[in-house]
Amino acid sequence: MLGKMLMVAAAFGCGMSVPTAADVQRSDFRLVSEPGIELFVRQVRMEAQRSRGSLILIHGARVGALASFDVDVPGYSLAADLATAGYSVYLADVRGYGRSSFPKSMSGDRFRGSPAVPTAVAVRDIQAVIREVRRRHPGESVAAMGWATGSHWLAATEAAHPGSIDRLVFYNSVYGGNGPWRLTKLFARPGSPATFNFTKFGRYRLSTAESLVGRWTNSDAISDAFVRRYVEIAMAGDPSAKSRTPSSFRHPSGPIADTLRAVHGAPLYDAGTIRSHVLILRSEKDFWSRPVDVETLQRDLKRARSVTVRELPDASHYVHLEPGQGRQQFLDAVIAFASATQSSD
Repeated sequence: MLGKMLMVAAAFGCGMSVPTAADVQRSDFRLVSEPGIELFVRQVRMEAQRSRGSLILIHGARVGALASFDVDVPGYSLAADLATAGYSVYLADVRGYGRSSFPKSMSGDRFRGSPAVPTAVAVRDIQAVIREVRRRHPGESVAAMGWATGSHWLAATEAAHPGSIDRLVFYNSVYGGNGPWRLTKLFARPGSPATFNFTKFGRYRLSTAESLVGRWTNSDAISDAFVRRYVEIAMAGDPSAKSRTPSSFRHPSGPIADTLRAVHGAPLYDAGTIRSHVLILRSEKDFWSRPVDVETLQRDLKRARSVTVRELPDASHYVHLEPGQGRQQFLDAVIAFASATQSSD
């Protein structure tokens, strides 16, 4: 698998598409978040079908929106599946990811300054995306889901601007609460578990093809075609990727620095100000989030309009990318929650 994964195809089959691709329409645009920062956004929807509402998808701390949610290999595009279910789906790259602008903090000396794109900065980008979606769909309910770090970015946005998101899905998200985090040793400064190891990683981190997919390529559900395309899309977002040997793409360190603080007692936002309907989804075998994150978040969502908790049995951190029963359960849960906007919002 690894050998095949490292051989990214020079020309990927142009005819390859998701199921019912003839009816799924994709349109890309760029959105100014603030001077010098343009965000990449993709809308995915069904042709000639009345929308059941808009649904924003926000990536996590490593790869951008297209690799996360719209890999163009049959059976792997979550965006296409949600569009087929009737939603107008928006995929957005926060600055420093995918096809959005790279901030100045991701150029120059990597080991001077502070970790790039902390939560407060990501919130400005997400707020700009939400404003644009609401402008395009006046009067409609807006749902949003983030994958891992994407969830806490969305939550921080809703906490700072209560009522901006009608229905919010946390998917394998860290929040806080007493208990170990299995990645602390990897990312923290020795002897200081809440402090990011800046001297090791710098303002941004680098991911090669091998490090990107090493956790989950042994899954029987993952095809070689998907892995090749996933890596290709991830690398394509960084114009400097091929300047390094082996090729590697940049992604901000700010999300990891913030996560370390969160899991060691410093919340990234006030969950008590969130007023959305909330679905907390956690994979049973997730390596990123912890059961205590779910418990503490559920406790602190005191003003949320409703809170639903769902554990996906035997599922991994990447369940939405792994065709099979687990992915279908994930998809059913998201669609059922988002569909409730028609009757309760």
